[in-house]
Amino acid sequence: MKIKWLGQSGYLLWDEETAVAIDPYLSDSVNRIAGRPRVPEIPVLPWELKADVVICTHDHADHLDPDTVAAMRPEERMFYAPSDCLDHLRELGAVQMAAFDQGTAVTAGKFTLEAVFALHSVPAVGVFVTYEGKRMWFSGDTLYDPKLEQIAQRRPDLVFLCINGKLGNMNVDEAVKLAGFMEGSVAVPAHYGMFASNTEDPRKFTSRVENSFEMEYNREYTIEELLDRR
Repeated sequence: MKIKWLGQSGYLLWDEETAVAIDPYLSDSVNRIAGRPRVPEIPVLPWELKADVVICTHDHADHLDPDTVAAMRPEERMFYAPSDCLDHLRELGAVQMAAFDQGTAVTAGKFTLEAVFALHSVPAVGVFVTYEGKRMWFSGDTLYDPKLEQIAQRRPDLVFLCINGKLGNMNVDEAVKLAGFMEGSVAVPAHYGMFASNTEDPRKFTSRVENSFEMEYNREYTIEELLDRR
């Protein structure tokens, strides 16, 4: 299995048979909507993204990106998102879709995808992924809450935590605290570097968390490469 960070909280996970995209932000729509230009170049054009399944964790433009969805041949892909996102996806041309609310679990090839608790400014979920016994938790956008500690106690092998501390997200101190509940997990900071007005220095996280690792933007990793950071 391989994984690539697409920026913000966007990731692509794939093997020889199946590809899953989480929160792909592959446009500059937030600049068009809210005057916040993206900093890094777009890593892949939406219609060139090889993803069988797309998960949108909530209905904000850097997670359910209207320009990306509309341009990615949405009728050819399966979308999972919280219930309140489905009408929006349908308007953008998605045909195959299903509610992905907390507690929902689905399979895609060898991937098991589970929607888990997140506390944000709109209905949102995190994603717990299992692949051939390896477990990954993508927090998505979330404030700190004790319910996150319950997910942490499942001891994922890899955890991807938002750190930016603005607009309904944990800050670095809170992300460090949460990582402390996951001894043995490789911790990766997320949700930074996309917008100059809403970012954080990932080294503030990695310098304080054992087994932490800053992924390079748009670089392909095998899951073994990341787990070797332990």
